Amino acid sequence: MNRRIRKKQDKKITEAINGLVFIAERREQQRQAAIRRFVKRCEALYEQQRKEGLTQ
Repeated sequence: MNRRIRKKQDKKITEAINGLVFIAERREQQRQAAIRRFVKRCEALYEQQRKEGLTQ
């Protein structure tokens, strides 16, 4: 296999790997955002229940 073909294939492999890394990073960001939203909802619910407990 000559050098030029190998270089093209290496470039394609590199682009594919970079694409997969981008997808993985994006999914991780979405996962962390979902966790933050969940925690905020839990905190709001806890605060609401605490306030209701104080008024009773």
